[in-house]
Amino acid sequence: VRNHHGGLDNPWLRLTNWTLEQFKTIISHEVLDQIEDIYFCGNYGDPLMNDQLIEMCRYAVEYKPSIYIRIHTNGGIRNARYWQELAAILPEKHLVVFAIDGLEDTNHIYRIGTSFKKIIENANSFIKHGGKAEWAYIIFKHNEHQTIEAETLAKDMGFKNFTKKNSNRFMLEDT
Repeated sequence: VRNHHGGLDNPWLRLTNWTLEQFKTIISHEVLDQIEDIYFCGNYGDPLMNDQLIEMCRYAVEYKPSIYIRIHTNGGIRNARYWQELAAILPEKHLVVFAIDGLEDTNHIYRIGTSFKKIIENANSFIKHGGKAEWAYIIFKHNEHQTIEAETLAKDMGFKNFTKKNSNRFMLEDT
């Protein structure tokens, strides 16, 4: 849904972000009292694109320190300092899932416009500062030969988990 017939502009998708005030209205204290976890997932865009994500997490954690926060991202945006701050404000129960589908020479094929070096820098900063991270790897024909090497790198970097799944979206190798 993020693209339209292979193009980047989908006329049916409005580019917008929740503000912190909208988040506080929707995820009020009354709502926080009733839930155990919050999942920021990039179905319509990467959660890290929202300039107020850290403030949203801080709001939830300050009211409910036991909340479980999970964030799913490709990890290719922001800088090391941002990732350090994110690690510092997340509660003890948290997980950031980095969707990294290959190594330096293949990740960008599916994760268009990302820099593998930047992703690794960001993940390193997050993990180094106490963040709990998982590496999620979609296996395609173009990256299947790198699965073991990627899993080894994930372990060496301190990722808590390395999950892999076969692609059922489309066949990139035909393009």
